[in-house]
Amino acid sequence: MRYLALLWLLAAPAWAQEYFPQRAGMSWTFDNGQTQTLSGPRELRGQQVMALTHYFQGQPVSEDYLLYTAEGVFLIGRATGGQLFWYDPPLIIYLGERLQVGQGWQSTTQVDGIEITLRADVLGIRGVQTPAGRFNALQIRQQTLTSGGAETVLELFFVPTVGVVRWITEDGTQFDLIEKNF
Repeated sequence: MRYLALLWLLAAPAWAQEYFPQRAGMSWTFDNGQTQTLSGPRELRGQQVMALTHYFQGQPVSEDYLLYTAEGVFLIGRATGGQLFWYDPPLIIYLGERLQVGQGWQSTTQVDGIEITLRADVLGIRGVQTPAGRFNALQIRQQTLTSGGAETVLELFFVPTVGVVRWITEDGTQFDLIEKNF
């Protein structure tokens, strides 16, 4: 379950050129000890993808493989625990257009025999203060369901050109961006 909760945040720094930054070397550090760093591009399965590496307390723990297209930002695979998992079809993390209040999307994929459905809705614009600064963020509710019956709900606070600056788990635990390097 923790894997699924982190999956959506971690694939979320921000995407297609200016609106969704995607330059190699960008990094985001959160107050839970997690840092996300973008690298690439590299070729995987015949596609040019960016790798989002997740570090906890300075140690790499997983890597998400993200494909940026005009249709959106797609999660095509993930490496964790010495294993590589492919998403078939790739999971839509963000739509390719500028996000707007009231907008929503849904994507379903298969990973290692498990069906995963992501439903996201843009709820509103909120002022958010974090150690990294003050932002006007789009509040996005992401619900993840698996064929095994697991469900995760996250509230993400996404800022165009910056990425996710806060996320809140379904139990109310809040994580804030404390540093970005771009």
